[in-house]
Amino acid sequence: MLSEIEPALSIGAILGDSDSESMAWSRQINALSQKVQNARQDITSPLRVNVVFHVDGKLVPNEFVGIRTGSFSRKRSMLMIQAAITLDHVDDIPRYLRRLLEASIVEAEIFARKRKLAAGLPELLTLVKDLAQNPVIDD
Repeated sequence: MLSEIEPALSIGAILGDSDSESMAWSRQINALSQKVQNARQDITSPLRVNVVFHVDGKLVPNEFVGIRTGSFSRKRSMLMIQAAITLDHVDDIPRYLRRLLEASIVEAEIFARKRKLAAGLPELLTLVKDLAQNPVIDD
C-alpha cells in the first residue's frame, strides 16, 4: 500500500462551539485550506507545517492567545502551529486568516532555526504571501 506524501503546509481547525458564528469561521478556514491545497502542489520544505486555527467558544474556550508552537514530530519532520481566534468582530475574515497563517509560518521558521532544522522556510512564506497578492483569493 502506498502512503500519501504529507504536504509542506496544511490547515486545520478546532471549533470551540457549534453555533452559527463558529460555523462561519469554519467555512472561511475551509476556503483558505482549499486555496492552500491548490497552491502547494510543487512546494517542498525541510519542515512540514500544520497550522491549526482554534476558534474560541463556550464549549471549548481557548486557553491561549496569539500563536504558539504545538507538537513536533522529528520522524515526520512535521510541526503543528496553533493560532487562537477570539470572537471579536473582524471586518475581513479571509485577510485576518491569511495574516494569522503568515505569522504562523514565521513562528515555524523561528522553531526551525532554533532546532537547526532549516535556515528558513522561504517556500512556505512565498506561498502564503502569494495568496495575499492573488485577487481571486477572496471570491
